[in-house]
Amino acid sequence: MSQPRRETEDQAAVTKVHRVTVNLTEKSHEKLEETVKLTARNKTDTINRAIQVNAWLEEAIQNGASVFVKEAESGELQKIVLL
Repeated sequence: MSQPRRETEDQAAVTKVHRVTVNLTEKSHEKLEETVKLTARNKTDTINRAIQVNAWLEEAIQNGASVFVKEAESGELQKIVLL
């Protein structure tokens, strides 16, 4: 008989979930629905990804970085400013 597979600490951290209830504004709800359609991810994955991207951006900016988006057609750089 084979031994049960043990999860590593990293695997356990990935599978641990926390249930949270949030109140979204109408605009945020619309953007959530739009993002779900654009990415084919579910709402949970979309919200998780948004939180992680936001944390990364906030940390980069607080450490002195600037974040830009390059326009596809013109090549113009647009600086991202988080309020």
